[in-house]
Amino acid sequence: MSEKSDCNAMVLWCAQRAKTDPENGMKWLGQAERWRDLARAEKAWRLQKTGARQAVYPGPMAMQPNVSNTPTRQQG
Repeated sequence: MSEKSDCNAMVLWCAQRAKTDPENGMKWLGQAERWRDLARAEKAWRLQKTGARQAVYPGPMAMQPNVSNTPTRQQG
């Protein structure tokens, strides 16, 4: 299970706990919001990490061909 799905499971658990414990419901809803923010931060971090990895090496198609304007020697 990924960290994001773990966070989402905790969001659901806290929301259910808020329903079953109305006396402390606001506390549990706050905890659910905290876990939701953590899941969003995890997603953003993974996207940033992936983007940084791709930016390091653009790949062979991103490079321009080595073209020279000088005439080549003719063999013959």
